[in-house]
Amino acid sequence: MVRPMMKNARLRRGLPSRLGALALISTALVAGLAATPAAALPTTGASGAASAVATGWSPPAARAYVALGDSYTAGQGAPPYRSEDCKQSRYTSYPTVAALFSLYRLTENKACSGATVAATGAQLVGVSQSTKLVTLTVGGIDAGSNEVLAACAVNPDPTVEPCKSALALSAAKLAALGPQLVGLYSTIAATLPNAKVVVLNYPRLFNPGVAPLGDLVNQSSDALNAVIAGAVAATANPRVTLVDVTQEFAGHGIGAKLPYISFDPADVLATANFHPNALGNAFGYARALANDRVLSR
Repeated sequence: MVRPMMKNARLRRGLPSRLGALALISTALVAGLAATPAAALPTTGASGAASAVATGWSPPAARAYVALGDSYTAGQGAPPYRSEDCKQSRYTSYPTVAALFSLYRLTENKACSGATVAATGAQLVGVSQSTKLVTLTVGGIDAGSNEVLAACAVNPDPTVEPCKSALALSAAKLAALGPQLVGLYSTIAATLPNAKVVVLNYPRLFNPGVAPLGDLVNQSSDALNAVIAGAVAATANPRVTLVDVTQEFAGHGIGAKLPYISFDPADVLATANFHPNALGNAFGYARALANDRVLSR
């Protein structure tokens, strides 16, 4: 899906403070939703009440929203966490941020770190039939992304072991992943017949040219995203759509002046590493949802 580039030079001048970042998140997402028709936005305060009495119009009720999938939807790159098991960000997962600036009410984020396609399907248990929106990220674990990152960190030469074997295994897993994703997306749509099912893909984790490992990981992300796009198209279901986040993350990978990806070089095993940080969740994932007008329908 192609969108016009959102430009805001003020967001690129340096890493803001924690409070400044939250303020910028609010400003940017409001700006991203500014094109939403006025009638679609809720009116608040005394003027809203007076308008409702005069016109008979009242703000639309919030629509139920459920998030599913893996660590990218859980918000693992933006601690603190609600629990150590699933690594769900307490405050700044992208579903939490997106719900603050839309007519959707996040009823539950069921995403969990390490979730596979099969595990994501199991997350549907207990989800209300009244749900109007589902967003999810899944496929990275099934595609062997963690194995590639671990093996190729030793030597990012794709012709040398153990990186060579990890890439070969990932290619085999990718070949089998497409049908699994088609089945999952179709199951979600069938289980929740009133919901839009919005599939988000994965950002490139590194700025191009930062390191040989980064370029290799980015190529793996591109291959995974191609499989995800193909699976969405293969469902042939208009309620299942893809939101491509790569544009929003472009220029903000590891190695950028203002990275949207969490990485602590002093602790390469840090739990948050290689996941979107709070800025990535807001300016990357949540903004992509806003740019594609998912949040205003």
